[in-house]
Amino acid sequence: MAYNLQTSQTSFKGGKNILASEHVQFVEAGATLKGGQGVLQCGQAIARATADGKWVKFVAANVANYDDFGILNVDADASVHDAIVGEVIVRGSVYDAKLIGAAAEFKAKVPNIRFVKHI
Repeated sequence: MAYNLQTSQTSFKGGKNILASEHVQFVEAGATLKGGQGVLQCGQAIARATADGKWVKFVAANVANYDDFGILNVDADASVHDAIVGEVIVRGSVYDAKLIGAAAEFKAKVPNIRFVKHI
């Protein structure tokens, strides 16, 4: 669940599991998702922009503008306001087919994440 300054209540819903192992490490102290990106789904490849320190959807053409990389493990709504999430994977094993936006350029930047191809 993402946090922002808006008070709201959402009902529980099932989600997709992108983890291929129980051993996982999340970014320390959480991540602030930049507002205006819409709803980001579990499995979205994200990166921290060096300009303002906020996390955005990974775009391969902008790789030089990022200084940290991770994968969301929760759904987050950053449609209007910034949102804070705690589950950004920086180390572990994930199912490659369940990810969003994890291009080859992204995978090269996260050597501590193993991309499992489930056949």
